[in-house]
This record gives sequence, structure tokens and C-alpha cells, in this order.
Amino acid sequence: AHSVLRRNDSGVVGAELLESMTKLGEKLESLRPNTYACLSVLYGWSSCGSIDAGERATELLQRMEADMKDAASRGDESIMRTTQRCYILAQTAWARSQSERKATGALEVLHMMEKNYAEQNLEARPTVQAYSMVLNACAFADSVEVDGKIVKASPKQQMKAFQIAELIMSRLGKEPYPNVKSTSMTYGTFIKCCGRLDLPNNIAQESASRAFADCCQTGYVSDFVFTQLRYALPPEKFLNVLAKNGYKNLNSKGKSLSRDGKRIRPVRLDDLPDEWKRCVDRSAKRSNR
Repeated sequence: AHSVLRRNDSGVVGAELLESMTKLGEKLESLRPNTYACLSVLYGWSSCGSIDAGERATELLQRMEADMKDAASRGDESIMRTTQRCYILAQTAWARSQSERKATGALEVLHMMEKNYAEQNLEARPTVQAYSMVLNACAFADSVEVDGKIVKASPKQQMKAFQIAELIMSRLGKEPYPNVKSTSMTYGTFIKCCGRLDLPNNIAQESASRAFADCCQTGYVSDFVFTQLRYALPPEKFLNVLAKNGYKNLNSKGKSLSRDGKRIRPVRLDDLPDEWKRCVDRSAKRSNR
């Protein structure tokens, strides 16, 4: 219950309660921590935002995986079995922390998830969300905590995060698991990386433009994708990218640069070609059934 309060000490309190349960469980079997108890602690770490939240959440995942291996060696089933939700909460803990390792840590959790699934834990099957969470951690790798203060991450740290984001998009392009591929969420979050991280302009703008072109081709342009592109590119470049991908209405109905060349007159999502949004529309129709 404490974990849902989203207090800055929710992770620490949850971990202390888990240790108390562990000690009591040595004497009373029914009090041994199980997956649900661990999920509560992971939720606490995912919501508290402390600098060590990602590390502590990952340590708990490692403990759960070790318990699974010990149980398997005895021919038993572990009651601390990891699930998709466990790994995603740990990734969230990394993303919401101010650790300089947030992007690397989220990627490491993804690797743990992939390995555990490969070892026949079907409940740990990697999802698009797991890959998207790594991208999310990368997008917010522009700041870190140093001596209790939030400061801007170094260009080297931000470039490292961007390289991890590129790696994730490359892997999604190869569909590592059936139906695990780029969606509106991953395209939009990658473009968000381009807009938030302090990168050389040519890298940021070219990468955002390329991702948007791919998104148009696959039909996943959503409001989220469109909004992130608008933030990631200066006005003239934004309009050029739309035109390059086939948008033909820039010179009518006021959909162009303002006279001073500094502002964009409204181009709405509804104005864009239906072909760019075809998969988003189908997903919306399915969800309404």
C-alpha cells in the first residue's frame, strides 16, 4: 500500500518491509515474499525518483531470478517468478531517476528480460513497451543529479543515451519477436530523444527527420509523433520534412510559415495524408470494439 503513495521514500520503505517478510518467511512459509510482494516494492522504486532507484530495482530483479534458478535446481517452482511487469517497473525506476546510468540501466534490464525469456520463462516475454521504456530513459538522460542538485548531463553522456536509442530503433526494425516492432509510441519517443538531448543539430534533425519518414511509410503517424516532430525541428525544417514526405497543402489555407518566418501556421494531424495514419486508425477502431 505504501508504494502507491508515490512518496520519495516509497522504495526504501517497501524494501525494508520485504526484508522483514523474508526473515519472517524463514519461520513461516506463508509469509515468504512472492511475485506480488516484489511487484509492490518495484512499484515503489519506479515512483520514488531517487537517484539509486534503478540500481535497487535491478538488484531486486536479480534476487528474483536467482530464486527462480535455485527453485529450478531443486525441481520446484519459484514463488518469486519474474513477469513482464517486473522488468518494466525496473526500467521505469531507471527512467525516473537522475542517475547518469539511466539509459544504460534501462537497456541492461531489457537484456535481463530477453535472457530470462530465452530461458523459458514465458511470462517475461519482451514487449514493445519494454523497448519503448529504454527509449524513454534515453529521452530524459539530459539531466543528472550531482551532490543533491539536478544539473545538465555532459554532452558525452547525452550522446551515449542517443546511441542507445538508435540501437533500440535498429532492433525494433528487425522485429526481434513476433509483432514486436516500431509503433507510434517508439517513433514518437525516439523523435523526443532528438528534441530533448543536447546533440549536434545535424545529427538531431537528420535523425528525427529519418524516423518520421519511416513512421510515414509504416502508417504510424499519431498526434504524439506529430507533436514531438514539431518540437524537435525548427519551423522551416519541420515544414520541409512534411513536404518531402508528400504533404502537398503547405501553400493553401494558411498552412505555411508566418510572414516573419519564425512561426508555423497551424498544420493539424487531420490535415495529414490518411496513408501516414493508417495503422493508428486501425488500432483505434480495434480498441473501440
